[in-house]
Amino acid sequence: MSRVLWIGDAAAHTGFARVTHAIGERLVGMGHDVHVLASQYTGDYWPTPLKLYYPKRRDGGDYYGRTRMLEMLALEPDVVVLLGDPWVHIQLLFENPYDPKRLLLQYRPLIGYSPIDGINTPPAWSILAEVEKRVAMTKFGRQEAMPEAPVVYHGTEAETFHPVSEDWPLTLSNGDTVTSKRECKEKFGFNPDGFLVLRVDTNSDRKDYPSSWKALTPVLKRHRDIQVHFHCVKGHSNASVNMEALTDRDPATKDRYFFPDLVTLSHGWPEEDLVGLYNAADLFLSTSRGEGFGLTLTEAAACGVPIVAQNVSSIPEVVGPGALLVEPLAQVTVPSGQDMWLADVDAFSEAIETLYLDVDRCQRLGASGREHVSKFTWDFAAARFHEFIRELHPD
Repeated sequence: MSRVLWIGDAAAHTGFARVTHAIGERLVGMGHDVHVLASQYTGDYWPTPLKLYYPKRRDGGDYYGRTRMLEMLALEPDVVVLLGDPWVHIQLLFENPYDPKRLLLQYRPLIGYSPIDGINTPPAWSILAEVEKRVAMTKFGRQEAMPEAPVVYHGTEAETFHPVSEDWPLTLSNGDTVTSKRECKEKFGFNPDGFLVLRVDTNSDRKDYPSSWKALTPVLKRHRDIQVHFHCVKGHSNASVNMEALTDRDPATKDRYFFPDLVTLSHGWPEEDLVGLYNAADLFLSTSRGEGFGLTLTEAAACGVPIVAQNVSSIPEVVGPGALLVEPLAQVTVPSGQDMWLADVDAFSEAIETLYLDVDRCQRLGASGREHVSKFTWDFAAARFHEFIRELHPD
């Protein structure tokens, strides 16, 4: 088989890290030798058949491992896979100061697996079609920026992310077993008789947590039994919002907003606890300005949780009939140069309250969403990448 150099995130239980492990580990099972230059990886233990490499050996600020690119090419990989946004691929291939001769660019074949989460993408991105075999994550992504690319959806792991019940209980990381939504709420400290709104996302500008807070606050004022868990880094940085400062703006509701402990950009909760948290939720909310796929949306849907999100980018394609979709307020140009969408806060408030007041509709959406996302499988995704690798390196 082939030696594969995989360049992408590998350090958390969701996002691109889940993609790396879910596809990469299956490729190892097919006989490939997979080495991962792993952004955000901190060198701690990870039980995986992948060979993970710390990205910051030479430069503590080197997020993507640019300083180690040439060192990794010494492995003489047969195929290089780049997982990440198109602008990141351009930086690695054309603008890496530690690779002035562009050896990575010359070291083909390259496979580029990229999300497209907006419209009117920069024309400069089209150069990637000339240097890598591009793979789209959704039909939306192919339509907007890579018409020549095959579509390979992410998987869902519907056997792991599933609705809790007495017939299908969950075991949390502390060993406790839960058999109902009510028990999940109790284990995580929420009101077992209340209504829990959940959001699981990176705290970034694109995810737009402030719009979620603005949409929720008037609903919380009208309904005292609603609680909210924002599963994100709550502290402020250049790319995130100070969530506690945000929720403090309304003293009447701030005590009903909750945040996780021990979450950083490179570490999340144990997967079994994350599944329990999804199951504690009555509604999953996202005011994201656009998604290239949206793994947390599919994870929530797989657990039977109804979703409220924007009717933009790949979101309707991925959530299918499991969501109440809200039309955007307006378009906005983001730093990467493409256009994305601003959330209509008032419309989101209305949608949240609609589902709060209609338990039957919540249940129907949850069941439909799980059925839809169960069609996405990591086995299929890995099989497609196996085909691409064999096509580019037949042995």
